[in-house]
Amino acid sequence: MLRVVTPDVSTTALSGLQNDELPTVADVVALPAFAGARIAPRGASLDRPVRAVALSEGDAAPDSLLMVPGRPPETPPDWCSAVLARGAPGQGYPVPVIVLPAQASWHEVLIDLAALLGSAGGLRRRIEARAALREPLLAGAGHAALARVAAAQLDAPVACLDEYLDVLGTSGLTERQERDLERAVVRARGHAPAGVLTPFVERELTGLAKAPIVGAAGPVGVVVAWIAADAPPGERAVVEELADASALEHAREHARIETESRLRGELIEELLAGEVVSRESLVRRARLLGADLSSGAVAMIGTLQDPHSDGRLVSDERLTRRFVQQVRAVLELHWPRALVEWGDGKLHVLLPAPPVGADEGEDGVDERALVLARRLLAATRQTVPGLAVTLALSRHTPEPERLGAALDEAELALSIGERLGRVGDVVTFEETGTYKLLFQIFADRPEELSAFYEQTIAPLVRYDDQYQTELVGTLGTYLELDCNLAATAGRLYTHRHTVRYRLDRIAELAGLDIGKSEDREKLSLGLKAMRLLGRRPRTGPPERHPRPGRGAGH
Repeated sequence: MLRVVTPDVSTTALSGLQNDELPTVADVVALPAFAGARIAPRGASLDRPVRAVALSEGDAAPDSLLMVPGRPPETPPDWCSAVLARGAPGQGYPVPVIVLPAQASWHEVLIDLAALLGSAGGLRRRIEARAALREPLLAGAGHAALARVAAAQLDAPVACLDEYLDVLGTSGLTERQERDLERAVVRARGHAPAGVLTPFVERELTGLAKAPIVGAAGPVGVVVAWIAADAPPGERAVVEELADASALEHAREHARIETESRLRGELIEELLAGEVVSRESLVRRARLLGADLSSGAVAMIGTLQDPHSDGRLVSDERLTRRFVQQVRAVLELHWPRALVEWGDGKLHVLLPAPPVGADEGEDGVDERALVLARRLLAATRQTVPGLAVTLALSRHTPEPERLGAALDEAELALSIGERLGRVGDVVTFEETGTYKLLFQIFADRPEELSAFYEQTIAPLVRYDDQYQTELVGTLGTYLELDCNLAATAGRLYTHRHTVRYRLDRIAELAGLDIGKSEDREKLSLGLKAMRLLGRRPRTGPPERHPRPGRGAGH
């Protein structure tokens, strides 16, 4: 008598197999390639273990599955656990026979058997892990929840890292294991900041099991499990399933981020372009993105530059993505619900102000934004070592519909800061002072600014270059210290008479009386024009005084 076996690759079908047991005949017939197979004789036990596959009736390992192309032999070998055949045996056959239907492919049968027997139960562990990981995956619980499920399956700690080795989720790590992981990440990042995944996988935590998290375009992370690298196939299967689940979670997060990024980018582009955006529309669209702009915001713009290549903007997608991820992480901690977007080689951020009626005043918002920018600078320097991050801040703009002007302020502050050599620093719109007016002249009519520089400071620069003096530096210090002669001498570590002599020489060369407020203002603006034009006065070794009679001075 024959009975039809309906294949079922669910966890239930394989639940009888323990971690250290061999698969059984029931596990074999549950494989997809055995669909439509029948078992003979009636009532044959399917609990018999299956250790290997044999293709002949000769010697074989105990508990092997004998495969024959036609009918089973009259008497099975002593080592035979079951027979796989195309025909049915007679009544009373001593072992179960799996009778394949005519349409079953031997090729597919062998592949499934290799997956089951070659992994010594790994298929069952894989199926169980996949089913367990499916619940947090469908719930969108994130990498941390996936790590917890996998750690429970393995009874061992696990960690999921992205392609920059930032931790996506961990479970079960001891303090020592956390330190070991942190040190391994630091060492791997020391090899190549733009591609650290390969050094980590190949050289770090070498005794542990790892599996790549593979996305559509290649590896996007790695899973580490605190089990031996040569652990049994069943345990390795769990690690691989965690990597596959993490890849799906990464794809979902990437799709969500891309959608939100497009919406943020469109909003910020409209503001930058000066398009008319009503208050109601702007506030509503921002709320859909998780930000409340009803009380306005502070705008921040940043750049990522290579200081060794004449300030060239960094365009490497991996580095910029890593930079923006770190920015978002810091903002999530210190300024939640900020709008962050990267576009046209620049970072654009809107930092929402607290609701009207909150204890924090306008000055408090600006000060808090400055503190945040400095934190960002410190954090991102470690993220992109060797590169210069420059950040510029606008004033707090309370009217949401005027946030385009706030972005313009931050853009202007950034441009002025870069002209002044403030790359790698934080620049605020407030501190730019009269530079704002001069920069507008420089942008519209650079020849006028150059002419003003020639009329004021250029003679001092040429004199310093020719005679190795410090007239420009002395003038800048004197004006900065509110024309205090003693304070200037102290700052420059020189005698007051020397400072006085230099000031007289400055007046002579520039044709301006430094004692008159109007002329002092011209000299001050001349210094600012010099900096905006990128002219650098001489600094360095001690002065070489020119000989008397040649227009010399200290």
